[in-house]
Amino acid sequence: MRITTRSIAAGLAALAVLTAGATAASATTETDAMAARVQQLAAYATAPCVTGGPTAADSAAATRLNSVLTGALKGYMTPYRVSCARAVINAVQARGLDERAAVIAITTTIVESTIENISEQVDHTSLGLFQQLDSWGTATQRLNPAWATNAFLDVMEDFYPNGSWRTATIGDVCQRVQRSAFPERYQPQAADAQRIVDELSSPAATTVSVYGALSDGRLTYSTINSQTGDRTKTLVSSDNLGFTPKALATLNFNTVLATSPAGVLYRVDVITNNNSLQFGTPVALGSGWTHDMLTYDGHGHLYGIAGSTLMSYVVSRPKPASTQIGQRAVIGTGFTMRTIAATGDDWLIGISTTGVLRSYHIAPDYTWSGTTLADRWSSFDQIVSPGYGLYYGQTRDGALYRYHDHNPFDFDGSDIQGFGTDPVDTSGWTQTLLSAQPFGA
Repeated sequence: MRITTRSIAAGLAALAVLTAGATAASATTETDAMAARVQQLAAYATAPCVTGGPTAADSAAATRLNSVLTGALKGYMTPYRVSCARAVINAVQARGLDERAAVIAITTTIVESTIENISEQVDHTSLGLFQQLDSWGTATQRLNPAWATNAFLDVMEDFYPNGSWRTATIGDVCQRVQRSAFPERYQPQAADAQRIVDELSSPAATTVSVYGALSDGRLTYSTINSQTGDRTKTLVSSDNLGFTPKALATLNFNTVLATSPAGVLYRVDVITNNNSLQFGTPVALGSGWTHDMLTYDGHGHLYGIAGSTLMSYVVSRPKPASTQIGQRAVIGTGFTMRTIAATGDDWLIGISTTGVLRSYHIAPDYTWSGTTLADRWSSFDQIVSPGYGLYYGQTRDGALYRYHDHNPFDFDGSDIQGFGTDPVDTSGWTQTLLSAQPFGA
């Protein structure tokens, strides 16, 4: 973290540009200052960001990025810098946060270290991608990209509760966490940070887990490689729930909520989903759950629609008892949806009964805002999302198609990338309900 001007030996011309630019007779622009910073920081020792070092894919990504970047790193993206950016983005995704969090983190590393894991102290005790002082952690911790990224995100979420960092100016968020002597340097790099995140998370490389229910009450478990779209596993339970679920919501890797046609909410504890799918006897949590659909956002919020009324609940335990799903709040009426899914903390996506794709944000005071992202989505009966802008739509004939929304929180569908010629499957998805496990849950 930078809270003072750099204290490096006199005589470095690049340092003179950085520290004296504001008072020099010929003012140095922030772009020039950052360009000088790139060259100056290149002289310092660095630690690897990923095991095995940069890959051939990192080299190819660096070439592509050098043709589109416009800020400080224009022409300076290297396979090593790409590998470090990839490590930061992976840490954001593993935490279950969305693409904007990755853009904020990458913006910060552009300014602080030019996306290099600097292993020698060049500003007091600062180390690593985020140039964190020793008050943040040990040298080993600060030089671990995943640890450093999570430490940055911890502070960000403390300063911006309830996901308010999603709507704050990116440069302001960076500055509030870093408390830099040069606050004006962050925002100009945000556009390039978005380009880097788009390149390296399109879509993000991870495993998507999807639970499903069949018409006879059996459960299914499928995994999908989010980068290639390949289904890598499908398991079907030999046991059934004892009822045909009306709504399904995945809380985490081994906990699913299901409602019966009689309106009873059950918790289903998964024993294994490795080589077979087995679960314990469903645990009844209460009656009156007449919801047509349920979805969990991975951040403690369960959403449901009964008729056309959208409601929310707080889930306070990974395996909740009846008393640990509460604080019911009515969001509003008029939500005539055929399917909904959570895309992030208090964000929903769904397909209306008229076949349009809708996005909704629920504010802390339970007010909501929403917009239409796209029309002609009527071929999908269900949509699921693990977060991070990944959407999967199930058609009536059992196909599963995939999409990547590069910014799922901008109320703009123009950046939704479809893979219509490369679906997950063209048939076989016969589940009556699907529910994706939220990333990080």
